[in-house]
Amino acid sequence: MLTLGLTACLVFAGCDSNEPAPGAALDPTSVDYDQIESLDYSDNVQPLLVARNAFAPIATAEPGDADDYEWADIFEGAWGETIIPFDETGSWFVRLVEDLPEDVAIPYPNLRSLEADELRYLKRWIADGARNDAGEVPYADVQHLLYACEQGQNSVAMIDMVRHQVIRRVYLDDHNMPSAPYGPHHIAFEPDGSAWFASVISAGRIAKFSTDLSMDPSDEAYLIAASPQGGFTTPGMLAVDPHTNRLFAGRSTLSSGGTFGIGAFDRTTLEQVTEYPLPGFDVPHALGLTPDGRFILTASLTGDRALVINTESGDIVSQAPVGGRRELVHMNVLPDATTATLTANTQGGASDVLFFTLDADGILTPNGSVSAGPDGSRAWHAHLDHDGRTLLVPLRSGSGVTLIDVPERRVRLSVGGELDNTPFAQPHSPAPSHDGSVFFVTDSNLNGAWTPPFRFLGDANEEEQREQQEAGAFGNVTVVDEATGEVLKVIQLGAGLSGLEHPMHGGMHGD
Repeated sequence: MLTLGLTACLVFAGCDSNEPAPGAALDPTSVDYDQIESLDYSDNVQPLLVARNAFAPIATAEPGDADDYEWADIFEGAWGETIIPFDETGSWFVRLVEDLPEDVAIPYPNLRSLEADELRYLKRWIADGARNDAGEVPYADVQHLLYACEQGQNSVAMIDMVRHQVIRRVYLDDHNMPSAPYGPHHIAFEPDGSAWFASVISAGRIAKFSTDLSMDPSDEAYLIAASPQGGFTTPGMLAVDPHTNRLFAGRSTLSSGGTFGIGAFDRTTLEQVTEYPLPGFDVPHALGLTPDGRFILTASLTGDRALVINTESGDIVSQAPVGGRRELVHMNVLPDATTATLTANTQGGASDVLFFTLDADGILTPNGSVSAGPDGSRAWHAHLDHDGRTLLVPLRSGSGVTLIDVPERRVRLSVGGELDNTPFAQPHSPAPSHDGSVFFVTDSNLNGAWTPPFRFLGDANEEEQREQQEAGAFGNVTVVDEATGEVLKVIQLGAGLSGLEHPMHGGMHGD
């Protein structure tokens, strides 16, 4: 503690005869942190965290152990989960203090002992990237990153797939891309991993962002390109053609009636190159692309047919019946390009996965079905698993996820289904892990069926009062053991969780 005491005197202005004796802990009340410009970790941040013993599990006036507050130890351990670099408003380190009633218990009660100037100082450090003395940003070397669309609050949360925690957040408002009431819906990636794309529903835009984790996501340079405001209304699912410079976009489920057409965009500039008009196919939401980029598979959100489009000519080359008029949500093409799947629901009835064979000329032929869940459970945005043959099927109204072996046409595992505070509350999109050990699923929870650990305060009303938000203001990402179906973790996020993706090549998730 000698170093900490001396550092406080050398760095902070205003040391006087009341300064702590050598070896004594810093008294942060003797420092005006609003006057401290330096954000050095060892000199300024660590002594403050130690003095307040910020991460003690019980309230205490005793300082912490400096060794416990080494920068690397914080971000390699559980405490790091409270800090999202560059995100001082969304980090729980701050929200537990500023966005909860004082009578709500928090896991680190000493955070509430931080003086206002101390918290402002730590927020500045977080906003600058929560750097160490060498200027390094936490988690900048993460290899397996999952992108979760917080559609209701116009942001995207990035989750470390190994640590199972949020490590970055992108607010689209920072890039002059307001999109109320519906923000980012789906994510796609450049084949070389250099950038990611987001469809932004209400803004009617496609955005392209950097994947550089050393950058502040609010920096102007982080946004690489964007299509014009409202140029392609209510974009939904995205698909990247790795063989050309094209990105395809369908329409969101939130599109109004009379919305036709699939758009093709230049991936470099996000200029719209063409649109496949598809007359008679209202709201083409389901979107699949063959690995060679020759054919798009799609269907109206409510319709009686699936169809195949030649991406070169724009011609409809094949149509296949789906067994009457149904809600047709999501399409997948298996890596060998000979099999496709489509989630299809009848009103209050069957919730099925439909199978099709696809030949080399793009001819689509029905080839059986499997029930994904009980009547009315609504098979939603299905996603191929790590193995390229298992389909992860969220049940939007059924509080669970079904794993279906596509070649064998059988249910391999059913997860969830409980109705009492299950985290699977309106599950939207699943995604496998990079090694196939777990899978993840976004849960929108718009109905408030799941109670989040913390109901943070909302914006101030006209009387400058803030009320706790309802449970439906918070969604989650649930982490599930793929072998057993056990829920390993539930990550509380923002409003209206929707798309969930990480880089995928040829239908398979590699190492």
